Amino acid sequence: MFVIVPLTQVWAQDEGKPDRIWNVKIEGNSTYKDIVLKKYIANEAPSLWKKLTFFNEKGFYVSETEIRRDVIRLERFYQRRGFNEVDVNYRLEPKNKEWKKELIFMVVENTPIRIDSVQIVLQTSMRDSSVIYGNEKFSKELRRLPYRKGKIFQPVSKAQVESDFTNILRNLGYPYAEAEVQSKVDTLEKKASVAMLTYPGPRARFDSIFVEGETTLDAKYIRRETGIGENEYFSDGVMREAQRELFGHHLLRFALISIPDQEQDSTINVLARVKERSLRSFAATFGIGNYDRFDGEKLRLGNSYKLFRAQASWSYRNARSKGELFSVNAKLSAFDMRFGASYLFPYVYNTKSSITVSPFVQRRIEQAYSIDTGGIRNSFGYNYSESVTGTFNYDFTLNQEFDVEKDESGNSVISPDSILNYNISSFKFSVYARKGLPRGGNGFTFQPFLELSGLFNEATFSFQKASVDIRGYKKLNNSLVAASRVSGGSIYYAKQDSLPADIRFYNGGSSEVRGWGRQELGPKEAVFDSLGAFSGYVPTGGKATFSFNFELRQDVDRFIKGLSFAGFIDGGQVWKTIRTTANRPIQFGVGGGIRYESPIGPVRIDLGYKVNPTDQDLNIYQGDKSMSSAWDRWRFHFSIGQAF
Repeated sequence: MFVIVPLTQVWAQDEGKPDRIWNVKIEGNSTYKDIVLKKYIANEAPSLWKKLTFFNEKGFYVSETEIRRDVIRLERFYQRRGFNEVDVNYRLEPKNKEWKKELIFMVVENTPIRIDSVQIVLQTSMRDSSVIYGNEKFSKELRRLPYRKGKIFQPVSKAQVESDFTNILRNLGYPYAEAEVQSKVDTLEKKASVAMLTYPGPRARFDSIFVEGETTLDAKYIRRETGIGENEYFSDGVMREAQRELFGHHLLRFALISIPDQEQDSTINVLARVKERSLRSFAATFGIGNYDRFDGEKLRLGNSYKLFRAQASWSYRNARSKGELFSVNAKLSAFDMRFGASYLFPYVYNTKSSITVSPFVQRRIEQAYSIDTGGIRNSFGYNYSESVTGTFNYDFTLNQEFDVEKDESGNSVISPDSILNYNISSFKFSVYARKGLPRGGNGFTFQPFLELSGLFNEATFSFQKASVDIRGYKKLNNSLVAASRVSGGSIYYAKQDSLPADIRFYNGGSSEVRGWGRQELGPKEAVFDSLGAFSGYVPTGGKATFSFNFELRQDVDRFIKGLSFAGFIDGGQVWKTIRTTANRPIQFGVGGGIRYESPIGPVRIDLGYKVNPTDQDLNIYQGDKSMSSAWDRWRFHFSIGQAF
């Protein structure tokens, strides 16, 4: 049934709409940009997305009262930044429809107040004055002080300047330091005189560290974990680092470092309040996460068990009563079975260093091979700072690698001619560095890796491998994040021409080039059934790889809390050697997906499309397309966690 509405009635409905803000402009602002000023006002225009789709009957109403408040907010913004005679007004102009209003704020900045003189007064002894003025951080802060002759006098900076100078003095050993900015303003002459007064107080060294709340761990280990050295000069930075170290200890679930009340003299005591975790704990998880490793199988009831995985761990957090950690862990899935233990020494020669010894046995089933491994990993970790961590490992493993074939009944059997027994003795170096807040959508990470194996001819294979992973994140607005990654690696030296499959590089999968399945991108070889008929391809890996990823992540939790969409373009390749990179071009995958922020992490569903596949990627053998399908260009991925 159709209803015809007269044009005059539609026009009347349109004319009856209440006035709404359709655009916001600021004129006359030469000192501060629009994007800065708009952060301080309440009125805003609907986004392009809302204008095109959801903007209809709600919100963005014109309110004269709120507009006048914004006028006051803009005036105060300027006044706090030295423009004492600023004048702000506004006007409303109609757009193409009468109810669409453009709000224009008109700013007349007028002449600001400028600093005529600056005086730094350090009220302390000559000895302490030499220490303070000789400090590079103090000198640097003076050089970048916003209160300098000729600059605009900004009262809003007063609290920040006082805080910055106080913090510098406290980090130089003056726990009771104070700083005060005093000013004298001549509004007629548009001049200001500024005096920075600092009161350092006594310079103090750390004396005693008192501990409260410990139950099983001796207080001396908690004192040691703070990293505070007796007779060391006081520093706020040392205090923050001490609290971070205590929070990072596996036995402590709460830690607070503070300064108790005491006389202000040349020594200072510190109080560490802690709460311990349970000494023993058991954890088990069960979930879904192996869809990427189905090796082209169709999901059926008979093989659905391959989707599931489980892991469990038992921990004892105060081994030998020294705060050391002993744990036993197990992981089980159709493709990865592992049992191991670890022993953590949380303190080597300082609080930043630790050693972990981890024996283990493991069976792993990949598309092209399977491998049984038993060995031990010895790790030395060093937390240089919150954003930089380094690890040095020595691994020794005994490995049995073999191919798995299917017999005439479809059962998996080990090919006796494919069994390879070897040992690996490797030194591994890795670094993790970050800047900004990558998880928050702004920042980047840098992760280089180096492996040197068989240096002393003690291993079956001798090789040297290097790789790097760089990731960057940029928040474009409150709901849109651009994420990118570039990674690559090479086995740049190998004593033997042929290396085991588990040592080589592979590419493709839910966290790499997503048009392909796990390890499917790159060189492949054909496999045949017992009758000699072609049955598919398996990846062979290579000695060099490169990939890049770019992804836009758009939150749409206005519909469902935690829901987001993503679109991506990936590219990469695997080469047999670093010298053959010209033989295989970069291959690309594009697609999109859905993410849902669940309690266990982002649940991710991606669908990738191969842009430039090879015949091998499409299961075409010597021109025969009987094994090929239109679906070979597509790859579905289901996993937990972001791709990168």
